[in-house]
Amino acid sequence: QNTTLMAAPIPQGLEPPPLALDQRDRDRLPGLKARAAASTHCYEDINDKGSFWVAADGSRQWRAPYPADEMLTGVDPNVKWVPYKELEAFFAGPTRGWGLRCTRDIKDTEFVVEIVGRCLSFEEYEQLEDKTYAVGFPENISEAKRAAGDRLQYIDPKTEGGLWRFINDSEEAPNLRLVYIPRFEKPSAKNPDGVLPKRAFLQAAHDIPAGVELTWDYGPAYPRPWKEAEASEAGGQALRVDEGGRRAAAKWASAEPGRSVSSPTPADVGAAERCRGEASTRGGTGEGRVSGGAD
Repeated sequence: QNTTLMAAPIPQGLEPPPLALDQRDRDRLPGLKARAAASTHCYEDINDKGSFWVAADGSRQWRAPYPADEMLTGVDPNVKWVPYKELEAFFAGPTRGWGLRCTRDIKDTEFVVEIVGRCLSFEEYEQLEDKTYAVGFPENISEAKRAAGDRLQYIDPKTEGGLWRFINDSEEAPNLRLVYIPRFEKPSAKNPDGVLPKRAFLQAAHDIPAGVELTWDYGPAYPRPWKEAEASEAGGQALRVDEGGRRAAAKWASAEPGRSVSSPTPADVGAAERCRGEASTRGGTGEGRVSGGAD
């Protein structure tokens, strides 16, 4: 019924079902911490820097330091964070691909990670050759932003992002929820522009045991065509399967497989080698934008 119950230990003496065996075997696999995940999957981890805009000259303009109304402490002065070093990407199986987990227990309401990447206006988003990673705000917030002239419509983590890009979709039992800062308020006569979110975070929806895959609901805009196919094949008894951790390229979703860790595939190794090769041609400064490399 939820991921805490799903992760409950199997009573001693009972033969575990195949799914539980699969989960137990997966827990033995090593994970990739932030630096290793970025190197293997060919992107730059900017979790410690936050999101940024790309200027006309190609330089990055970081949004941090953030104004007071964009700080989590403005919402809750006692806000608690999961240490980033405790998060790791891991291979969640052939159907889900790569996912994200935490090496320690997560308490209810703890903040797990921020959605970081390159900030995009609607026009910049339309010019992207590959939109599969870019995520946007829900339609009601997006419309309010357009009406107010707010450029920030999308965040793209394809070449600069964080471990959040590995988090898979779960429509039925997500253990994380999306939180916008500042809190969204619709435009009104008193405040014509309303309050428009600038940042987004993933927060624990309940206690999460160590090692459990972290998930969130990508929302109704996320296409789930396999559900229709499964419902048809099973005579209406659809069984939830995430297609390689795909993220939809619409609203809060993005469509690239979120594969993750332990034993990299040949494609992963090739991507990492290309990534290192491109970095060496830039002098290894880490400030150049990495191109290509699918997760």
